[in-house]
Amino acid sequence: MHFPLPEELKKLASYFPRPLYIVGGYVRDVLCLRTPSDCDLAGDTDPSEVERLLENSPFKVKKTSPKLMTLKIVSEKASYEYTAFRTDDYETGHSPVSVRRTNDINADASRRDFTANAVYLNILSGEICDPCHGCEDIKGRTLRQISEKTFTEDGLRLMRLCRQAAETGFDIDPATLSSAKKNAALIKEISPERIRDELDRILVADCRYGTEKAHVRGLRLLDETGVLQYILPEITLGKNLPQRADFHRYDVFGHILATLENAAPKVRLAALLHDVGKPYCYLKNGVYHGHDVEGERIAGDILNRLRYPKTVISETKKLVRLHMVDLKQEMRENKLRQFLQENYSLLPKLFLLKQADYSGTGLTEGTCPSVSRMKKTFAEMKEEHVPFSVKELAVNGRDLDFVPKEKRGLVLKALLRACALKNADLNGKEKQLKYISNLLKENKNG
Repeated sequence: MHFPLPEELKKLASYFPRPLYIVGGYVRDVLCLRTPSDCDLAGDTDPSEVERLLENSPFKVKKTSPKLMTLKIVSEKASYEYTAFRTDDYETGHSPVSVRRTNDINADASRRDFTANAVYLNILSGEICDPCHGCEDIKGRTLRQISEKTFTEDGLRLMRLCRQAAETGFDIDPATLSSAKKNAALIKEISPERIRDELDRILVADCRYGTEKAHVRGLRLLDETGVLQYILPEITLGKNLPQRADFHRYDVFGHILATLENAAPKVRLAALLHDVGKPYCYLKNGVYHGHDVEGERIAGDILNRLRYPKTVISETKKLVRLHMVDLKQEMRENKLRQFLQENYSLLPKLFLLKQADYSGTGLTEGTCPSVSRMKKTFAEMKEEHVPFSVKELAVNGRDLDFVPKEKRGLVLKALLRACALKNADLNGKEKQLKYISNLLKENKNG
């Protein structure tokens, strides 16, 4: 079989005195006739020797983890991670407690996760080395653990199993699935950051190779293996919690997955968490009222626990809090207009989330009526040239020399809100200054 190797990889391999191999997902993808991406390299050459060999070459070497015998090799076009053949010893967690160099490719293969990822391609000769019979599993579209120690050595492999099965569409070998279930609790030993990173990749698993509904399958596999109850117990509480049959086909957990299925990639984290407040409210009060408020709080707890960036936490919490706004299209028009103005930067994502939530009921089709109303009102406001931020006002702080400095910010915000009202007619500097002048008089007289 012809492997589409970049010429610079062959040039890189020519500097090595012993064979340089590509191993892992790149080889798996090529054998699956997919366009490969990440290129991990391995070989029987010590990292210190690699540095010396490439000293006067077009390739630059950056040390990454001497303990794990890895380094990064960088060219003008790409970068590659190189790892010397090694054997690992684990106790708990994700990283090995000790690492030893080996010259044996079979020993190196035995430390890897799944057979499909343990196929080696000799860059110069084009020959395949397959110590764990991974080619057979790739052909059979199966993920199979290398050994009984696959998950006990590294609990993060539990999530990698679910993610890779989802991305590739591969089946999971029954014994491997059974082993994952048996060892699900090991995910508790993994750092929140690594759990977060794998969860993020699962949420967009369908984008990797275009595997339909891969992101939902990834979540279902997390649940089937028992991992989900350890990383997101707040969501699994939604199982078997009933919802009104005239509004929902699924229980709370099923609805969350259906919403996720219908969500655009950029709002999937919010989709996953949008109803996380329902189990809390139901178990506490027997009703779901207020689940948006409680959901905002619980979503914040989850995202902080998984060490998400503050900007992601803030935005996701707000989306969870607002996903029920104007659900019945009963909000007064002026209140809706001010809501759209206040949440202007969030509107594209809010519309996507509300639509996914609507489609995720399993009983409704087409465009969410609440979204349709919001978009119609928003378009009308745009046509009326309504400002959506203080910067878009015709006046600014320099025009307000008749306003005390400490009040200028509040005055501009009051003006902005007034501009959102139907028939406000506050376009232009003159009208806006007149509004501010009248506002100050009213406050003074009041």
